Amino acid sequence: MMTKNDITDDTPAPAAPAAEDTPATPAETAPAPAAGLTTEDGAFAPEWYKRFADLEPYAATLSKFRRPEALAKSYAHLERLKGYPEAGDERRMAAFRSAVGLPSTAEEYALVRPEETPDELWNPALVKSLGEVAYEYGVPPRAMEALCHRYAEEGRRYIAEARHAEEAAVEAADATLQQEWGKHYEENMDTVASFLQTMGERCGVDVAHLAENPALRAEPDFARLMLAASALMQEAPLRGESGNGDNHREAHRIAHDPTHPLHEAYMRTSHPQHRYANEQYDRLAFGKHL
Repeated sequence: MMTKNDITDDTPAPAAPAAEDTPATPAETAPAPAAGLTTEDGAFAPEWYKRFADLEPYAATLSKFRRPEALAKSYAHLERLKGYPEAGDERRMAAFRSAVGLPSTAEEYALVRPEETPDELWNPALVKSLGEVAYEYGVPPRAMEALCHRYAEEGRRYIAEARHAEEAAVEAADATLQQEWGKHYEENMDTVASFLQTMGERCGVDVAHLAENPALRAEPDFARLMLAASALMQEAPLRGESGNGDNHREAHRIAHDPTHPLHEAYMRTSHPQHRYANEQYDRLAFGKHL
């Protein structure tokens, strides 16, 4: 047993008993807050936001806030503006437009006509109306521009498909009539055109749009009806029917053959001999006595 006298200055002191492990408190484990964000009077320190890399894109906005309470109020205001306000709530909608940077007037929604947009797709009055709707409902201009381009793109595709379908229908109708009329196809089509021209002149109607209308050209029955009508008017007999072929051929030449002496006078109403040429045509085509 060691006595007090046995202890010298060189004798090591006995080891202290091991301390029991105790869990750290939350305050001890929490990261230390960034120092120097505010000054002694509670205001933000200059350029405090530069200490946070995530805030760099918002530096211009954050530099406007001098005190934490101002930033808190702005955040609370944005929370109240979450979601689109009702279009009829003008006060809240005006605040929403201001907060997110939307145009303050409908006239600022100046939609630009996309390239290669045909006239039938671009309606300035409709564009103006769409701008008013976008303003009323708080639609971002970029969204309206994207919708405008998508509409024009789809419209061009629809028009191209429609025209392709029209051309295919016209070709199918022509093929049907060519098979039905055989060698008389060209002559019958000329007769139909002549009949339409004659009836148009008599009625004071411009029939050019009828002859070029894809819906009519794609319908074989229209050509059949016009050919039958011309026969009833004795402009040209149907195949197999009796009639004065020489007179009809001469009338056909007056209306269609540029080399005929009366063709120009017949076609031009201002020609000095138009009345005479028209009378001769009526005599030959309809058997009228002059």
